[in-house]
Amino acid sequence: MGLRELILRRLPDRNRLRRSFLYRVFGKGILAKDLWRFDARSLAGGLSIGLFIAFTPTIPFQMLLACVGALYFRVNLPIALLACWVTNPITAVPIYMAAWRLGHFVLYAIPYADEYIAAYAEAKRGKIIMGSFCLWTGCLILATAAAIIGNVLIRWLWKGAHLHRPGRDRVRRPPQ
Repeated sequence: MGLRELILRRLPDRNRLRRSFLYRVFGKGILAKDLWRFDARSLAGGLSIGLFIAFTPTIPFQMLLACVGALYFRVNLPIALLACWVTNPITAVPIYMAAWRLGHFVLYAIPYADEYIAAYAEAKRGKIIMGSFCLWTGCLILATAAAIIGNVLIRWLWKGAHLHRPGRDRVRRPPQ
């Protein structure tokens, strides 16, 4: 049994979805075939949305944002929800510290960024605002990079998997 069949067997059926919380919140849109499709475009899009949201500091709302994003862009919903778990209680601190350092580096490379913030806030509040700007800047840079790399990787793996399928090596000749 291949990976595709294993995943498809574990996905919930329509009746189970109709009884779920997601159906009560999002209605019939959650049953759209685009959200459950298992092709390169849908998987790559779902992974991109999930990774982008995973790298933003929105931990309590990541699953909801991924669900809304998958509904809006019509990509694979289970993959988008699973990709959100890249930032979990174990990995969140190192990811956000790296994002803060990256954002700090980028924002302090821009001339007068800290002076601009200091002009509109007191000393203590200015440091908090500048720290949050550093975090969000780094998170958005990492999120964009992760989404692009995830999308390209899935499409590349999908293309490679379908090039080497049995039966594709035969040359088809036109009927005579």
